[in-house]
Amino acid sequence: MDATTAAITAFWREFAGSEGALHALPLRERVEEGNALLERHLEGLALEMSGGDQDAVVDLIVTAHGSIDCFPLLVQMVAAAPRLQHHAPRAFRERTQQPDFPIGMDDFELSTSEVLIACSQDDGQAALEIRFGREIPQDFQDHVRNMAFIMIDHVLGEYDFAVKVGAVDFVEESADPDAEWTPLSLLPPVFDRYWSETLGRTGDFPTGEHEWEGLTLAFAGSDDQEAGESQDTAIVMVNRSANPVAMRADLAYALTLDLAVGDRDELEAVQDLHDQAATLLELPQLGILAYTMSRNGRRKAVYYVGDEQLAKQTLAPLLLRDEAASLELSTTFDPAWSGYFEFAVH
Repeated sequence: MDATTAAITAFWREFAGSEGALHALPLRERVEEGNALLERHLEGLALEMSGGDQDAVVDLIVTAHGSIDCFPLLVQMVAAAPRLQHHAPRAFRERTQQPDFPIGMDDFELSTSEVLIACSQDDGQAALEIRFGREIPQDFQDHVRNMAFIMIDHVLGEYDFAVKVGAVDFVEESADPDAEWTPLSLLPPVFDRYWSETLGRTGDFPTGEHEWEGLTLAFAGSDDQEAGESQDTAIVMVNRSANPVAMRADLAYALTLDLAVGDRDELEAVQDLHDQAATLLELPQLGILAYTMSRNGRRKAVYYVGDEQLAKQTLAPLLLRDEAASLELSTTFDPAWSGYFEFAVH
């Protein structure tokens, strides 16, 4: 058992043992006590609770306050939660069911209906332009922007705001005269429609033959090489058909199979292995092949998967083959699919 798993286990053991005493407290005090307990075991996470003081069971929300670096720990922690009598653990702060609300800080109150949003594209993510539907005193500009971030987190939900949203800019007027401005209180359906209809992220797993696009890239330093030297170039094949499932929460890990390619026969064998790996993952929808790159005598294929251990188990028979002897296997938590959109937006 590694240190992180041990810490998670210790937290849940202590929380379960204290659950009866915690349940007797008012909800606010229960949250404070729960977070004090959590801080003794894990960093970067916090607990919130949704419900009433008298509810027999309340939602126990584990949040990383939008820090993507802590998302794997958050997911691991919730997955390891035991069955509790009075608390139902959930991952991430979800969207509020009442998006029309005000918040006040330092004697200044702002309503979500006074925060206006326009959506645009930022590589693979959605960019947000923000302006305010009321006069903001100069001394409160920075303050109000912080309030807007807090509001968006509650309206869109922690995961969507952290992963699906890229650039956030505060403007007086949009550079696009045709921009559609939506009050934050009405944003969720507009954002979801933009995500699915404009960006094409329907969430539907592609079927049939996939659409691929080829790119040839020259890497930094190539221009300085002497004439006659081979340039440092790469051939990238991008699976355009993967776009509908990009950034799906259950496909957040980039699994890379990197293999040596010495000659044409080895290239064909490696291509076949990569294709078979794609089939094994895609048929049960455990993952999808997003792109391949051939460079400097190696070919790597990058698959986005949800459960990295299950994906490795599924591919295990392939990885025992002779052509996999040079295999370099790695996984990276990449919920925004930044590796894919490095090439897919070109």
